[in-house]
Amino acid sequence: MASSFDWLGLLKGEITLVLTVAAGLAFGKLLLALSVPERVMRLLLPEGRRTSRTQPDILFALALSLGSSRAGAAIVAEARREGRVTDREAVFGTLMQAFPGYLKRFVVTFPTALGLAGLAGAVFSLVVLLRSFVRFVFFLFLVRRPAGDEAVREATGACDDGVAEMPRGGRLPLLRTLSLTLPLACTVYALAYLLTPSIQRLFEERGAWFPLLSSAGWTVAAASFAHANAALSVAGGAIAAGTLTTAQGVLALLVGNMLAALSRVLRQDLAFWLGIFPGRMVRSLFFWNYFTLVALMLASIAIAAVPVVMGC
Repeated sequence: MASSFDWLGLLKGEITLVLTVAAGLAFGKLLLALSVPERVMRLLLPEGRRTSRTQPDILFALALSLGSSRAGAAIVAEARREGRVTDREAVFGTLMQAFPGYLKRFVVTFPTALGLAGLAGAVFSLVVLLRSFVRFVFFLFLVRRPAGDEAVREATGACDDGVAEMPRGGRLPLLRTLSLTLPLACTVYALAYLLTPSIQRLFEERGAWFPLLSSAGWTVAAASFAHANAALSVAGGAIAAGTLTTAQGVLALLVGNMLAALSRVLRQDLAFWLGIFPGRMVRSLFFWNYFTLVALMLASIAIAAVPVVMGC
């Protein structure tokens, strides 16, 4: 068992995590030191900045997240460390970064899903996009501070024109920050990577309890642990062979996507957040991220199960 484990993949993942955390925090420190978010928002919203209830740092991070959601999250983390945004704004502002990043990837993933699994792949891809958008709107509602809320304005150090000041007292040197956060982040990533094969085998062995998935459907769901494209390929083959209908293929893809979510959140999100946020913040991030994700996943599975039950 140990000899077949992908230790090289684990090493590459750890190196990538360290590099992205270090580069993200360094980039965030540089941009905030140069007051780039305020300068950009003044150019884009010369009048609206006085009435906007969303911090300019968060708005700027959203724009950055079109290129990299991790870069956007690092901007929010550094802004929070300098006292420019509150913990609440940092939590929901960070969780908002997922949608712009997914929107960019959708341009590539949608044609791929359509090509690999046909209509089932297209529907699956659109459902995932819709779920991401719903979460974005929800977190946007939570992150926007109430107009005239003096307590929030005082906590964020906002000026009269709605642009936050930049307190310096809470800053930590980059190397000091990394020394405090990276060990735990790397440990969590390693544990998630090591446990993923066991979690996959557990679901494969216990998968029969979900009566709406046939053996072919469960094969599709299990393939989601490897990669979404792997599950799409298996689904496309099963639909072409007639062992799954389109509706069953969509349901299998959504079930697999949900089952693989915990491993994905632990490796891709939680480990990175531990590198840039304190532990108490990470607990809030994990709770709001994972449970809103699961709630929407369960809702989408319930809807997708209707045509399967009806025999469509």
